[in-house]
Amino acid sequence: MSVNILRFIDKYIGIPLCWLLSIYRFTMRLFYPPKIHSSPKKILIIKLSEMGSTVFLYPSIKELKKRIPEVKLFFLVFKNNQDILDALIFTSKENIFAVNTNSIFHLIHSGFHIVRELRKKSIDTSIDMDFFSRLSSVLSFLICKGNRVGFHRFNNEGLSRGNLLTHRVMYSQHIHTSLAFFSLIKTIYPDNAKNDFYYKGQIDESQIELPLYRPSRKSLIRIKEKLKKLGVKTENKKNQIVIVNPNSSDIFPLRKWPLNNFANFCRLLLKEKPELFIVLTGAFSEQDDAMYILNYLNDTRCVSLVGQTDFKELLTLYSLADMMLTNDSGPAHFAPLLDLPEIVLFGPETPLLYRPLGNSCKCLYANFTCSPCVSVYNAKKSPCKDNLCLKAISVESVLLESLKILDRDVACNVSI
Repeated sequence: MSVNILRFIDKYIGIPLCWLLSIYRFTMRLFYPPKIHSSPKKILIIKLSEMGSTVFLYPSIKELKKRIPEVKLFFLVFKNNQDILDALIFTSKENIFAVNTNSIFHLIHSGFHIVRELRKKSIDTSIDMDFFSRLSSVLSFLICKGNRVGFHRFNNEGLSRGNLLTHRVMYSQHIHTSLAFFSLIKTIYPDNAKNDFYYKGQIDESQIELPLYRPSRKSLIRIKEKLKKLGVKTENKKNQIVIVNPNSSDIFPLRKWPLNNFANFCRLLLKEKPELFIVLTGAFSEQDDAMYILNYLNDTRCVSLVGQTDFKELLTLYSLADMMLTNDSGPAHFAPLLDLPEIVLFGPETPLLYRPLGNSCKCLYANFTCSPCVSVYNAKKSPCKDNLCLKAISVESVLLESLKILDRDVACNVSI
């Protein structure tokens, strides 16, 4: 199902549902006072969309487990975002519930089934990690009768999703998204769990860390075999591997650096580094972009694994690489799990909120006055039709930063 259909459902079906349920909640509270659980035991985390930003959950989930060791965690996600949860090992697989979005029928059918199954779990707390999604708010209300934590609009115009939360949290667009998620988690701690109360305080940024993903030996053998068939020599330590991800999710295609820029970058990098290999990555549906670059270069040192790896194999590939160049998309956030140095190109979105975690990322951003033009307030749907903010990032500047990383003559730090 396309992102635009999901947006349509969320707005034109989600808003009426939220308000009908809000009226129902108001009526029921006249007769039955709400139950607030000061020490949650079973918590449902709802993070339906955006596989990349799901990585930002890790620090707060780790802190939650430390603060409430006996807590039992459940997760509700869209099916195509499930792989990252398996990689981060947030909880056991049987506690991850995935909504099928292949069609409206699948969405409704799987949604009803999951609501029924989760209601049987007697969950006392739900934490909605989606930004002002009506669908996630409705699911939270239908599943959980206890604490329901999420971002609330308060005095902001638009983005209404009724009054279904028991713990309404102020969203700040001036802090990194990982810190925003942390504020949701901190709201339910025993010393903060009060009705209509959100966390007010500082968050120690030293807590914002990620685990290192360790590929299995089986995955390493598989990915090395695939590279070998393409002519990439992984045994020779002099050979460097650079991953290039020229794609972006269909949630916001405006985040893509021009394809011709990627092709020119690859050409210049191969010229500078005679012993270097470039591996193109992406989903099966993105093969046309890979073929454009391959045909443009006509060089055996540039190969494509687009659509040829599962998620674990992709992470394993990262463990063999020396650097990655990517648009602001999911892979940018997966690379830190392998401590892979990377260059991430930002334009319509800002690295202030969405830069990858860790210290091995270089963010390039042109700082246009109209950027960022997307936010949680416009459902990440920009009116812009020409991403000049990304086109302003030159091939030469990307090449220069890449050579610094590959030559290791300059420390690689996050730059905004």
